[in-house]
Amino acid sequence: MSLFKSDINKISKISKIIKQSKIFFIAGHIKPDGDSIGSALALMSVLNRIGKEACVYSVDEIPKFVKFLKGSNKIKKTVKKTDKFDCAIILESVNFSRMGDIITPSQTKKIINIDHHLTYTDFGNVNYIVPSSSSTAELVLNIFEYMKIKLLKHEAECLYTGIITDTGRFQQVNTTPDSHVASAKLMEYGVDVNKVYKEIYENRSINILKLQGLALYGIKTILNNKVSYILLTKDMFKRTSTSEEDSEDIVNYTIRIDGVIVGCVFKEVDGKTTKVSLRSVRNFNLLKVVCEFGGGGHKNAAGCTINAGIKEAVRIVEDILGKKLK
Repeated sequence: MSLFKSDINKISKISKIIKQSKIFFIAGHIKPDGDSIGSALALMSVLNRIGKEACVYSVDEIPKFVKFLKGSNKIKKTVKKTDKFDCAIILESVNFSRMGDIITPSQTKKIINIDHHLTYTDFGNVNYIVPSSSSTAELVLNIFEYMKIKLLKHEAECLYTGIITDTGRFQQVNTTPDSHVASAKLMEYGVDVNKVYKEIYENRSINILKLQGLALYGIKTILNNKVSYILLTKDMFKRTSTSEEDSEDIVNYTIRIDGVIVGCVFKEVDGKTTKVSLRSVRNFNLLKVVCEFGGGGHKNAAGCTINAGIKEAVRIVEDILGKKLK
């Protein structure tokens, strides 16, 4: 994979910190996804294997579809205030607090910040940020390769999970030649791509399919069919015995309509709070929309929370998109 001189310099510094450190804290962002969990578990396994003490932490429950990954059952939720670490590796977090304030900066000697989002801050002693990368998993693989660490099959599966989920099965616009090169290297370690695919995308309950059916039946288009949206109400979750976590894939359907530029899913939290997930075509930057609500993500895949009921949230987003799509 192609690396800039500045990237190699940062990876070299990360390698040095890893070699000099003994006890590691590893965490991704709140509401973890396949990339943050896959990357974290690969790091934990490798570090422990080379004689370090490493553990992954997550304040939120990890998604069901990553629980097949080895080590996922060892993820912890809390840390004692008296615990100290030589190094904290923070993944995909716009700032140190984004991983849920599990620890304070004073509890660790060094901080390694690894991210591939367009929105970021340099809060680490080393900040390995590559917005052009499809995933954090790619960046973690770069570190392992620089350190000449050969992966075990399950470690490669963790990283492959990060790449496949963050590229949307290599269909999203963030997919690059490096994404495929990295995946090919991981396959050489024995990754069973069909098994990983089925674990992530096909082992679904009938209740999740019923939720998807309700969601798709109610899909609508607005703004001259340039925007599509789906409402997911508390009643829909109740009727199908599902939760918000079970709705993650639904937003991808909204962008499949011919002529649609932006697709949205509005998830009702309560009468005054709505979560919004968005997808867009290549040239429309969603960050310019979600930043107005303190949201984040990527140019073509982002999200935010709006302090309004679900119908009002639709009106608010429609007003903003109407101005930006002129």
